[in-house]
Amino acid sequence: MSAALSGYDRKSVEEFVIEQVEATGADPDLIATTATLESLGLDSLDVVELSQGVKKQMGIAVSPKDFVDALTISDAIAVICRQAGIQ
Repeated sequence: MSAALSGYDRKSVEEFVIEQVEATGADPDLIATTATLESLGLDSLDVVELSQGVKKQMGIAVSPKDFVDALTISDAIAVICRQAGIQ
């Protein structure tokens, strides 16, 4: 079942990613879609955990390698949406 058919949309993906970033201990006041992953203190292990969380909780298969070019929260959201077929 695709994510689009399971009820996920770009907004729900955004909310999930922000929750996951907050769980890393990032300052909630700094979290915005334009914030860079680096400025929020996310490292490669956090990206691996994000990809695993997306797969486990949302059923969207995303590899940590898919995030190689993701610099911002918005980029990470776009990667997940692209993998899920969400526009």
